[in-house]
Amino acid sequence: ANVSKMIHKVGSQCGPEDHFIFFYAGHGSNLPDQDGDEDDGQDEAFCFVDEYGQTSPDCWLRDDDFAKLVTSSVHRNTKILILADCCHSGTVADINKTIWDGYRVLSISGCKDKQTSGDTGKGGIFTHAMLLAVDGLKTREVNSYTAHELYGETLAVDDSVFNSAQDITMQKR
Repeated sequence: ANVSKMIHKVGSQCGPEDHFIFFYAGHGSNLPDQDGDEDDGQDEAFCFVDEYGQTSPDCWLRDDDFAKLVTSSVHRNTKILILADCCHSGTVADINKTIWDGYRVLSISGCKDKQTSGDTGKGGIFTHAMLLAVDGLKTREVNSYTAHELYGETLAVDDSVFNSAQDITMQKR
């Protein structure tokens, strides 16, 4: 509930040409599809905890609900970036749904829906690969780059440093 409130609070403050960035590194899971929009019959979900630090499907945020929450909170001309370093996150933003029509949104996820995201022991592989990619760009004095260029650098770092089995994915509208 707190995450949903913060998405609404921050998202509603964004205007045209602003950027809304949602970053999540944690647990992700699948739940039975509620509305028939998933080819595999599974909704993807962010696994949040309750006020006691416990997690259960009751406090998880489904992909359908996440898409509704962001699109109802953020101005249509705000640029949206979603970074999800969690298991089963390939389509966790559901940006293929018509609810996103007219929005400029880019989602980069740590793995495909049927995969799990690897961990380094000090955080997710996707997060670390992206941070190393940013550091590498800075070291090479590349001070301006697109999200697509950062994605490419992140994939290169993942291959060369982590050689992970997960497929870091990018989707855009």
